[in-house]
Amino acid sequence: MDPVIIMPDNVAEAVRRAPNWKSPGLNGLHHYWLTGFVVCHAVLARHFQDALDQKSLPSLFTTGITQLVPGPIKCLPTIYKILTFILSARITRHLNSNQVMSRAQNGCRCGGRGIKEPLLIDAVIGKVVKCNRWNLSAVWIDYKNAFDSVPHTWLKRFLELYKVNCKVRDFLGQCMGQWSTILCHLGKRMTAAENHIRIRRGIFQGDCLNPIWFCLSVPYWRVPGGNFSFGKEVQK
Repeated sequence: MDPVIIMPDNVAEAVRRAPNWKSPGLNGLHHYWLTGFVVCHAVLARHFQDALDQKSLPSLFTTGITQLVPGPIKCLPTIYKILTFILSARITRHLNSNQVMSRAQNGCRCGGRGIKEPLLIDAVIGKVVKCNRWNLSAVWIDYKNAFDSVPHTWLKRFLELYKVNCKVRDFLGQCMGQWSTILCHLGKRMTAAENHIRIRRGIFQGDCLNPIWFCLSVPYWRVPGGNFSFGKEVQK
């Protein structure tokens, strides 16, 4: 993977692609303000590059807020999400150029439709099979607590195996060691500021890097080649 050089244009693209009013992290900063204050993009790019070169990031940016609602969600700091968006774009480019990601994982690619794509494929295949009265064999893999189950050592190892830039690997490894969260319910913090809950297993969820990172960590889902001598061809 080529060295990562972060430019103001990269920051501007990350800010432009982010929702304006999505829940912020501890700093309370919404993307909307970064969209308007374009003069800060060059400053952010410079500090991002310094953080990447020094392989460290202040703990404020690696601490999330977990909202205790049905299906708890983690709100990450805006600055952290912008930086991981830039790194995710570079890692994705590296993976695509070397054909690492399987076509079956299109839902996790940049610009993909997430879970909508496999649902649409399942619906089309089901309809075609029913209309033609074919037999159908299918397998679904249920990965319990998927993002919370991957060991950090496993995440680091696969970045190395797929030859992600060493600076990016070391930086993400350092951030991983700082990952923590605080609990919040109905707008009130339930965890003291100094008593953060450390995340010692699983992926820090809430940014665009975590789906790609997770897919890299479960290579046994991928089937090399993808060309089979059995099955039916679905017409366009």
